[in-house]
Amino acid sequence: MSRFSVYATTRDGYVKSESNGRPGLSDGDEFNTIDRRGAQAQLRWVPTDDLTLDLNYHYSDTDQAARGQNCELVQDVPGAGWQAGLQNSTIIIPSTSQSIQDWCAENEALGKDTIMSDLFPNTYQSETHTTALTADWAMTQDVNFKSITALRITEGGEVNELDAIGIPTLHRTNFGWQGTELRKTDAWSQELQFAGTAFGDKLDYVVGVYGFHEETDAGTAASPSGPFFNALGQANLAFYINQTTELLAENSAASAFSQVDWNFDEYWRLTLGARYTWEERELERRFRVLDADTLATTGDAEQSPISAQFYQFPSGPDSFNPDHGFVKARDPDNPDRVDPLADQSMKIDNDDINPMASLQYTFDQWGAVNSGTVYATVANGFLSGGITDTTNVFTREIEEYDPEDVWNYELGLKMDALDHRLRMNMALFYTEYKDRQLTTVRINPDTGRIAGALINAASSSITGLEIETQFIPIDNLQLTANLTFNEGEIDEYADERILGLPEDESTIPPECVRVTVGVSDVLNCPIDRSDENLPRLPEQIYFLAAQYTWETGMGTVIPFLSWSYRTNVDNCFDRASCLSGLYEVDQEDLSARLTWLSPDQNLRVTAYGNNLTDDRYITGGTPLVDVTRNSRHGVQPAAHLRCGDRLHGSERRAQAVDARPSGQLTPVPPRPQ
Repeated sequence: MSRFSVYATTRDGYVKSESNGRPGLSDGDEFNTIDRRGAQAQLRWVPTDDLTLDLNYHYSDTDQAARGQNCELVQDVPGAGWQAGLQNSTIIIPSTSQSIQDWCAENEALGKDTIMSDLFPNTYQSETHTTALTADWAMTQDVNFKSITALRITEGGEVNELDAIGIPTLHRTNFGWQGTELRKTDAWSQELQFAGTAFGDKLDYVVGVYGFHEETDAGTAASPSGPFFNALGQANLAFYINQTTELLAENSAASAFSQVDWNFDEYWRLTLGARYTWEERELERRFRVLDADTLATTGDAEQSPISAQFYQFPSGPDSFNPDHGFVKARDPDNPDRVDPLADQSMKIDNDDINPMASLQYTFDQWGAVNSGTVYATVANGFLSGGITDTTNVFTREIEEYDPEDVWNYELGLKMDALDHRLRMNMALFYTEYKDRQLTTVRINPDTGRIAGALINAASSSITGLEIETQFIPIDNLQLTANLTFNEGEIDEYADERILGLPEDESTIPPECVRVTVGVSDVLNCPIDRSDENLPRLPEQIYFLAAQYTWETGMGTVIPFLSWSYRTNVDNCFDRASCLSGLYEVDQEDLSARLTWLSPDQNLRVTAYGNNLTDDRYITGGTPLVDVTRNSRHGVQPAAHLRCGDRLHGSERRAQAVDARPSGQLTPVPPRPQ
């Protein structure tokens, strides 16, 4: 037997760029487009009655625009804005005639669906090949063997505008610069499992092993910032940072697992399971900085004695070479030699045993209840640790983060009632996390650029109640009502925060450490973040839906209407964005769908609409509150920059864009692909 299929998903962009007459910015470019194509081939061979072989191949290709991001000013977050405090008066305003906050306000004034952007090219690309072979062999009447072999090859890259202001302060790209290249990953996995019954069908079991290996050339991404000419009021002086980072990863994992169900009688069942997991991860980081000898087309650019981020262009701004090369940095402690940390690697391994146990009691008719199950479950989970490519502020070395360990305790009830017209599932649970992996912001001690990083919150928990109901009041009409209540708690979460120097330096807390960035210092201070919300955890979830199945001579018509509401979802990232409270939102969606099935059910046509009320809310983004508020130099002292994705319900997404300075920003020619 065989089956072949092709598909295509396309959508026009709903965010467009506008240059506002600024050189170097795009005009009329679409963002948030979707353009995906793929094909699948499924082949089945049944050589004997006991053996089935399935070979599946899947190909996908994506070539679509980047996300367009909006910028929003954030008010009054104490201590935020170290980067704006350092750069507004010395770099951004002299070069562009506007502060970072001015650029953000101008971008915000364009509306949610119009942005200022300088992405060249505006693209996200990926290509994936996946092949899987499954062999299913009924060895005996009671024992079944299954083998699953899979191979996946991926290649992709993108251009990101991380600051959402329209000028090149925080960019990252896999295209256009010398040495940049797409990410490539080859992954292989093999699973073997035996499943069967024993002891007169009283025992059901599955036992197996799993292996995985992945090699990733994460590609080489460039991270330009600038050039900003007229820095410090000198026409031929430019503030410019650019580096490439190549990441080579090799990950291996192996596990053994088993689960057994013991049926004491027709009512009681005990389930026991365990999984042993071993993982090894290795990361090699190759870091290169710009080659000053190639920075000018005239060959006369040179690094300024002011700091490593400033360059003199004796032949003027027009001599800037966007196609300059990259070299290893010099050792900051010994400039006569190459930095020994330009190339560095780390290898870690973790293992864990994760048990689970569940006791279930099944009952029959009990009043209006037709049947049901009561259960109690205890389960342990394990999320891999890893290595982050961001470097420690003090050692300049890459760091690891620990595995996440979780215990879940759950009491539940499942039942059918009212002649099986009502189905209800209820669960009360408590989930306890150790070393939960959360996100933060770190500063590169070599360049002063910021980057996201994964760190561990030592202790946190969630207590919750879930209720799911389905009711059929009349034939063909199905009503659904679901409720979820969550209470999250962070008990221990230590982090670091970057702050600008206060006017009175005698007030600097003794635990803070100075870090030199460019021509000035900032503070790196330990902080306690245990007072924050658990990220992305809604306090309540409400869901209502109705579906009717209408049988006609022309086929089956199925209208469907749903409404969902999620309260107090906090999508904050770093300390300042969590303090702002502006990432904590309610999310509401009203959607409808109309489906027609042909009489023989070989043809289906569906029309649907999501977010019919056109609601918008933040789902994430690049929180730069801590970075861009000017707290020291007097330029809009109450304004902060927040960048975040805004969602039009569940389909339309208008993302945060950098606020870009207007004025005399020297245009940089589009980089060749």
